[in-house]
Amino acid sequence: MKKEDLPDFAKPYKTKGYDVRLVRGSYQLFKISSKRVPEKSYPVLIQEYVGTIDPEKGLIPKKITSEQASAFVEYGLSHFILSRYKSELLQVCNFDNSESIQSVYMGIVKFMYGHTQQRFIELSYLQTMIKPCPELKGSSSAKSVAKVASKISSLLKEDIPDTADRDYVIAALKDIKADASCENPAIAYSDELTALLDKYGIDTGLIINNSTILADHLRQVSMAISPLKKPIKVGEKRVDTLLHFF
Repeated sequence: MKKEDLPDFAKPYKTKGYDVRLVRGSYQLFKISSKRVPEKSYPVLIQEYVGTIDPEKGLIPKKITSEQASAFVEYGLSHFILSRYKSELLQVCNFDNSESIQSVYMGIVKFMYGHTQQRFIELSYLQTMIKPCPELKGSSSAKSVAKVASKISSLLKEDIPDTADRDYVIAALKDIKADASCENPAIAYSDELTALLDKYGIDTGLIINNSTILADHLRQVSMAISPLKKPIKVGEKRVDTLLHFF
C-alpha cells in the first residue's frame, strides 16, 4: 500500500525493503527482497511475513515454529558476562598469550553448562567466537578455563548476593537467544529482569551495540533477535531489531 493510504500507526513501518498491507482487516508487515534464479533471466521477488501491526501494541512478530526456534542459541548470559566481566576474566588468565580470550570464552561455557565439549559450545552464541581447539582435559588451558568459570561465579555472587535473585537472573539471561548466523545481534531485557538488575545497581543500559528498542513492549524473557537492515522510526524512537518471542 502507498504510505499516504496507511493509518498513522502503520506508516512508520513502511520503509525501504518493507511493505505494509491490509489483510483480512489487519495491517501486516512484509519484508520484500529478490534473488537471482539460474533458470530465470529476471530476479524472483521474495515476500516474507514479519508480523501484524497493532494500533496499541505496535509490531507483533510472527510466531516461530519449533524448527525455526532450533536455529537460535543462548546469547543473553554469555553476552552479559562478557560485557560486564571481560577485563576481570582476562586478568584471571594473566593476559599470558593471544589465546587468553579463548580461555575466557571456554570458561563461560564451563560456567553455564559445566562442560566444554563441542556439543555444549554449540548451545551458545559463543560458538561463533571459539576457535577449534584440542581437548582441554589435563592441560594448562583447562586450568585457566576452570579458573574463569570459578571467577564468574564469584563475581555474580558479589553483584547479586541473594541466591534466589541470582539464580533467576542467570536463568532469565540464559533464556535470551539469538540466531547464530546473525552478526553482532542487539539485545534487550524484559522489564522484570531489568528491575531486578537495577535493584543491585547493575546498569544494563537496556540496549547494547547502540541499538534502541521500545522497552515498554518487551514483556517476555525468551526472545530471538533479528536486526533490520534499516531502522524503523516509531514516534521519536528508532527500532532496528525485531524480537521473536517463544
